[in-house]
Amino acid sequence: MKKSLVIGIVSALCLGGSNVSAIVSFPNTAAIASAEKLVISADQSRVWAMDANEFGSKAFDVKTGAKIHTLEEDMKDFTVSDDGTRHVALVEDGFVVYDATLQPMQSKVQTVSINQEKVENFSYAVFVPNSHTVIFLADESDEGKLIGYDLDKKVVTFVRGTQQFGELLTSKQYVYVKGEEAVYVYTHDGKFIREIPSVDDTVLNDIDVTRDDVLVVAEDATAVHVYDGKNDFQTVAPRGFVTATDRGVQSVAIDPSGSYVATLDEDEQFRLFDRSGRRIFTSLDKRDDFTKGPIAMTDQANTIMIGSEEGTNLYDGSKVMERTTSILIPKVHAAIQAGKKQTLQLTVQQFDGKTKSIRTGVNWSTTSKTVQIKKGTLYGVKPGSYTLKATYEGLSVTLKGKVTQAPLASLSDVDWLKRHWANIEKSGTFEGAYPFSTPFNQIQGVEAAIGVRESVFHGPMVQGVIYTNKATAEQKYSNRIKNMTLIPSILKRNINQTEVIHAFGDAYKLNKYKSAVHYLFDINKNRIDRFDIFSYITYYSARIKVEIYYDKYKIVRMMSISQF
Repeated sequence: MKKSLVIGIVSALCLGGSNVSAIVSFPNTAAIASAEKLVISADQSRVWAMDANEFGSKAFDVKTGAKIHTLEEDMKDFTVSDDGTRHVALVEDGFVVYDATLQPMQSKVQTVSINQEKVENFSYAVFVPNSHTVIFLADESDEGKLIGYDLDKKVVTFVRGTQQFGELLTSKQYVYVKGEEAVYVYTHDGKFIREIPSVDDTVLNDIDVTRDDVLVVAEDATAVHVYDGKNDFQTVAPRGFVTATDRGVQSVAIDPSGSYVATLDEDEQFRLFDRSGRRIFTSLDKRDDFTKGPIAMTDQANTIMIGSEEGTNLYDGSKVMERTTSILIPKVHAAIQAGKKQTLQLTVQQFDGKTKSIRTGVNWSTTSKTVQIKKGTLYGVKPGSYTLKATYEGLSVTLKGKVTQAPLASLSDVDWLKRHWANIEKSGTFEGAYPFSTPFNQIQGVEAAIGVRESVFHGPMVQGVIYTNKATAEQKYSNRIKNMTLIPSILKRNINQTEVIHAFGDAYKLNKYKSAVHYLFDINKNRIDRFDIFSYITYYSARIKVEIYYDKYKIVRMMSISQF
């Protein structure tokens, strides 16, 4: 085990910070003692927390956090054999070996010797997997000594010098020593195998390894590199991956299965990645109070432990299977009518094979002018093609679509228009609308606004009709209704010029703009429509002027009446 971290597994390219909601929940299940080092037993049922402040180690149940054993000893390092029958504590001037019941098996060993060479000042210790052989790293006059020691036979298996002096790890095949700028690999009998230098020529902050020799290395930057010991230590990704931080990675860990990699950076931010190096967004990402203490993790990240001086919290990571693996924009968003809107949603594929539709946490964008996107809603602006882009948890996907012209109104719309014209001729207002004699401050409706050029007209909207107390930008506000504007799209009606003439008659005046006039329409300060007006026709009835505004396709966008 290692002295600083422990969580995760593997490799490649990590996505930069993404402003999304975490969908994988890692709830806090228990808390155990503060720890300088966390050692998980081989069967992953318990974790040893070595606390330099309290001078000892305590064993806890991984699931419940219940304390099982306490070893009271002033120690520099601690390790336990896979079968749990040997515990080694490095103490001042030597080491002590304990049995399964934590009873000393022999007197303190102060020195070991081979070929008349004595070694003391032990600093690190770790068991060779599935054995009672301990690998020690000692500091002898500023020179490292690597020692193998068989606890059963009480004999030294090898002693060799090493100029490297740092964190010590073992796997089924190798021994790893973390130097300042490289990792040094040896066999269990002390034979030097190779040096794995820093990729970016920087200081190494932390390392971890699985029993099957998947090695992760955190450099004094934002880079994390993963090496495959079974494949001549080739990198899993050409340049490793960069965590979602602009600060250096302080600690790194890999889970026993080699499926996940975890990091803790200088800003005390926790990050988790899958074997491909892609970020897994979890509820722990929102925390900013983790210290640079050790972290540890059981197989498949089922339990995650993050230590600090105040204590070590245990988190349930079993829902990591719910992480996002791919995203898809549904084909329903590949078509929209001009003047219509759709609530955007994204289909998410999880690692466990389940799919779900989401609306929050997605970044939607488009460079097309035929549609608009606002607050997760797609608006059809004008006929033409468009491309949607969705980004979620570092994944991006696009979809091409088309805006089509809205279909012609039905005959029921003609009948509806005729009723409005009859009411205008009879009462001087739209059907069901307030008369112009109504005081403006007595109209109760939702807040709405129509923007044209540099002017904005505000007023209440009732049943698709906006009432304003100004008919032109030059007029002053008053307590009289000056203008009523009906927006057919609010009432889900699509009306063309032919139908207007059929209902209102052909005694009209056609007015054309030299260039399009842009209108914006808001309800409760939210933009819900935008249209370009190219022409309008005018009708008169008694003292009422009726203006009907069209887009370039002769579709009615507004119907306005005012007194003259």
